[in-house]
Amino acid sequence: MLPKSEFSKNVLTVMTGTGMAQAITILCSPILTRIFTPEEFGVFYLFSALADILVIFATGRYELAILIPEDKKEAANTFWGAGFLATIFSILLFIFIYFFNVNIGFWLREPKISVWLYLLPPFILIRGWMVSFHYWHNRHKRFKIITGSKIAESSTNVGSRIGLGILNFGTGGLVIGTLLGRLATLLTYWFYFIKNDQKDFPKPKKTAIQKQLQHFKNFPKNMVPAGFFNASSTQLPNILINIFYTATVVGHYGFMNRIVRTPLSVIGRSFEEVFKQKASEELQQIGHCKNIFYTTLKRLFGIAVIPFLVFYFAAPTVFEFVFGQKWLVAGEYAQIFTIPLFLNFIASSLSSIFYLKEKTQIFSRLSFLQLSLVIFAFFLSQQYNLEAKMLIYLLAGAYTISYALMIFLLVKIVEE
Repeated sequence: MLPKSEFSKNVLTVMTGTGMAQAITILCSPILTRIFTPEEFGVFYLFSALADILVIFATGRYELAILIPEDKKEAANTFWGAGFLATIFSILLFIFIYFFNVNIGFWLREPKISVWLYLLPPFILIRGWMVSFHYWHNRHKRFKIITGSKIAESSTNVGSRIGLGILNFGTGGLVIGTLLGRLATLLTYWFYFIKNDQKDFPKPKKTAIQKQLQHFKNFPKNMVPAGFFNASSTQLPNILINIFYTATVVGHYGFMNRIVRTPLSVIGRSFEEVFKQKASEELQQIGHCKNIFYTTLKRLFGIAVIPFLVFYFAAPTVFEFVFGQKWLVAGEYAQIFTIPLFLNFIASSLSSIFYLKEKTQIFSRLSFLQLSLVIFAFFLSQQYNLEAKMLIYLLAGAYTISYALMIFLLVKIVEE
């Protein structure tokens, strides 16, 4: 077993690098909000919603299984399988968009997005290989490489957005900047892989890859639906708000989510990266991961309580002062979302338990419930012709219920 000091050291390593990466994004956000309008952000968040939902299908979620095999060759073949599936999916997606991009813009009631849909396939391709490399490096405790890649992504993303924004690229500046940021991450992972793993890394063989894909067939069977439900419950509001309200409302809602979750992820993802590696190791060595689970749970709760209380009262004022008066509404949305964001911060950092203990079916059902609650919130808003702010209250309630239930189920699974 790893000593606790090493766990803390790894968390600090990831947190420091991630903090630097996120600091770049946060510090430059006031510049971006003065270059791009809420409507332009709204169209971008619509694009991001589609990308985040589609990428779930691209890899079949096999990248999650890279952590599980004890044998390195089996893990490597799982890696190849996830990457090749992402490549095939991206090619098929390009063909579909080539014929239906205008129709998609009409269906989404946002014709401005049609031209940018052609960037979805390369976005999915890069993201698919990126997450596969991510889990491979996580398996080998390469936390410095993981955090370094995040700094490269943030720097490239923000720099590209500012430059393209000044050149009046509009929504395209946000989309292209994000694509270049993801590419920077992939290249960082790839260069380190070539330098350290290429010599003894097994070449892709069809039969070996098929064997691993068959062995972990429950991942596409359960984790793809679960991932789809989970991603849809998070991203579907951006799509539906655009359809039932306006792109400006999407901009406020999407920006609120991005700007608040960014600092949260500095701590949350740092714990998640180290927790899932340590939990995987404990499960292999002693058959359970209760120690690391409860230690992490207590730390997350202790870290988050006071900052969230302060945030509840300060959010509208902070948003207006930092990002400009036109973003006050986003601050009000953030205030409404304080409780679900707090619960999500804790639950998401520990959610790897679902696949590490192969309880993917439970996660799938829970994600479906969350998506159902989100859709029900939209149903009520349209049924009673509610204004946008009331919809935000309903969405906050839906997420609060689902995240609280997730924490409860995680505890039950760990205790089994």
